[in-house]
Amino acid sequence: MDSRAPDRQPWRETLLARSPGLRRHPRGRELAEIAGAALEAVDPLACVHAHTHLLPKPKGAAAAVVGEYVFDLAADPQAPGPAEHGRIWIVGAGKAGAAMAGALVERFAPHVAGGVVITKHAGAADPALAPPELGPVEQLIGDHPIPGQASARASAQLRALAPRVGPRDLVLCPISGGASALLCDPLIPREQLAALVEHLLARDVSIHAINRLRRRLDRLKAGGLARLFAPATVVGLILSDVVGDDPALVGSGPTVYPDAGDQPQAFAELLSTLAPALAELPAALRRAIEDAPAPASAPVDPHTGLAQQVHQVLVARNGDAREAACRVARERGLDAVVLLPALDGQARAAGRRLGELLVDMPDDLPVRAPACLVTGGETTVDLAHGQLGGPSQLGGRNQELALAAAWPLAELDDDQAALLTLATDGEDGPTDAAGAIITPSTLARARAAGLDPERALREHDSHALFDTLGDLLRTGPTGTNVCDLALLLRSR
Repeated sequence: MDSRAPDRQPWRETLLARSPGLRRHPRGRELAEIAGAALEAVDPLACVHAHTHLLPKPKGAAAAVVGEYVFDLAADPQAPGPAEHGRIWIVGAGKAGAAMAGALVERFAPHVAGGVVITKHAGAADPALAPPELGPVEQLIGDHPIPGQASARASAQLRALAPRVGPRDLVLCPISGGASALLCDPLIPREQLAALVEHLLARDVSIHAINRLRRRLDRLKAGGLARLFAPATVVGLILSDVVGDDPALVGSGPTVYPDAGDQPQAFAELLSTLAPALAELPAALRRAIEDAPAPASAPVDPHTGLAQQVHQVLVARNGDAREAACRVARERGLDAVVLLPALDGQARAAGRRLGELLVDMPDDLPVRAPACLVTGGETTVDLAHGQLGGPSQLGGRNQELALAAAWPLAELDDDQAALLTLATDGEDGPTDAAGAIITPSTLARARAAGLDPERALREHDSHALFDTLGDLLRTGPTGTNVCDLALLLRSR
């Protein structure tokens, strides 16, 4: 049960209220319903509730169910029996951290001893989206997307919790996108790590590659958070913001011990792939990266000879949002399909491909108009090789993708098609928008308003153009984060 439900406005209404472009479009309400259903399907509070249960047992004992795992909880947490756990601690990080932690507190309140969760925002843009009371769990604010002093301070407070956690306790770790920056204890000076991340983000490097690198350069990544609480049992509750949903890459895998991607050969291949971007860095930083030690495996309890028990439970992913979008589109009388593979690569190239697909509607597509094509993933913007004119120029990968699709879409009549892009966390790049909506008339309307769409795309300045046209999508921080979505509507 979502404890916020009675006070919440449906995302459909939020999108319509804050997005003039949606209200203008003849099928804007349908698009808002489809996008809203996608966001509601990955609500972190509801998703954590769906994967957790507390089962009462005789004499005050209980069982905590987390995904497929069942943990017996002692009636007396100070004296658990041989097969029982003592107290529950909630320790994690990410943009969805507060809502996820709140859901865990609601579910397991009688057994929660305390915890720390590090998030990007102190509260939600919409008060109705505020997480439940966190009780004994402390919420701290960190930096994102570049780790700074706030993340360092919050992470130090989290580490200070470790001595209070007993070997028979159960540690539940809500991990979501953003944890890589919010949770940090780097092996290199923090300023160097911040400069490295900022450099790679500006050079079209995928988040997969960046997070693989961060697993080498930070004590709390690659299972480091789990190791901090060993030998206690640790469960990572993962809300995935990466294509493929690999728990090792969500937040750089604080609860995921080294896997094949961390082995020496894989790391050497990663450095080879990143060589052009790394070559621009100071020699001392390059050496520090190359010499970073491989992350350690799960620790072994010297008394039992057993490795620490660590589990991962995927609670939400981009696929859940895509499937919900398709379901609602079909309910509204549209033919609907999820496009594969997932969105990736440069935003402007992906946008042009989607625009051409919406125009051509090739015979091998299993749908016919009126139809909604749904896709998701995460693209990149190559700021290093764009032409930038000044700090006033703003955009994000979703807005740039939408703008790039405008040229092929211009071949259609205005009522034939629309394309909507949406960052599911509500924050597209360094802007206050989640994405944008475009139609076949977008280019003509921009030029009639005295705007230069070619320059806007060339100089990564899509935000100002869409803002002037009233075609931005604004949600405010949504409290979730499962990558991006694109909805392609073909009316006829």
